[in-house]
Amino acid sequence: MKITMEMSEAAYEIAKKVYLGRITRTEGKIEINKITGMNGGSAQAFITIFLAMMNGEVYKRAFNNETNKFLFESIKKDFGKEFLTKALKASQKHVNYYSTLGKGNLSGLQRIINEMKS
Repeated sequence: MKITMEMSEAAYEIAKKVYLGRITRTEGKIEINKITGMNGGSAQAFITIFLAMMNGEVYKRAFNNETNKFLFESIKKDFGKEFLTKALKASQKHVNYYSTLGKGNLSGLQRIINEMKS
C-alpha cells in the first residue's frame, strides 16, 4: 500500500504525541492504523523513523521523498532549527547506511537533505 501525504500528515500528529510522552508507541501505532488505514508495520515504522529523526539517530526503513520533505518542514516549524538539524543528521546516517546495502543510493533524499541544510 502506498503511503499518501494525507496518511503521513495524520501519522505525524500521532507520532508527535508519542514523542511528547502523551501516548505509548503501541497506542500510536493503533491510532495511526485506525485513522489512516496505514498497516501496522508501516505505522510502527513511521513512529520509529520520527523518533530517530528527533534524536538524530540512524533508522533503517525509508519513506518516500515527499513524506521526508514534509517531516523536515514540520519538525522545523513545530520544534525549531535544532531539531531540524537532528532530523537531517539522522537522515544523512540513513542515506549512508542505505548506500552500504548495494541497492543503489537515495539521491532524492540526499538532494532534500542538502536543500534543507541551506
